[in-house]
Amino acid sequence: MVALAALLAVSACSKDALVTRAEYDAEWAAAYFLGTDGPGSVGYYRLSLAQGRTDEDLALVSSGAVLNLQLTAPVAEGLGLPDGTYRGSTERETAFTYNYGQVQPDNSVAGSYVGIRPGTSKPMQYYPVGEGEASIVFGRDGGYEISVRVKAESRTFVFTYGGPVETYDCAEPGL
Repeated sequence: MVALAALLAVSACSKDALVTRAEYDAEWAAAYFLGTDGPGSVGYYRLSLAQGRTDEDLALVSSGAVLNLQLTAPVAEGLGLPDGTYRGSTERETAFTYNYGQVQPDNSVAGSYVGIRPGTSKPMQYYPVGEGEASIVFGRDGGYEISVRVKAESRTFVFTYGGPVETYDCAEPGL
């Protein structure tokens, strides 16, 4: 499916044409609960979706793509991701949003980003995420249905995932 999306997006007449839309069926997903704001009205998560093999730092060790969204959600019972539609924002304190990504002075990316590794001999490329939308629905079967469509570097990235999402508690004591 990825190859088909890339093939359709690239002009057959030009080798220099950029892929403007890439679609990925994520093979796994994980969520990391990072804590709550001071009053405890919103919780912070990092949602990671990946197609391809990754190391412990979520860097791809095979060709593929990863998506990391910094989510702000209403505080919920337990650690699971709250259902809802999340939209991009610069406001970290607003529920049902994700933080835009930003390139830092050292060329790293803070906030939400897409990482792509086109081949095993090539380095990962990171793109800060801009506008878009993420839909997260928890099903009765205990799995999630996740669909994300975001813009990054004049490209549209679409990630879909269906299945379990392990949530890890990474909140520091006292948050």
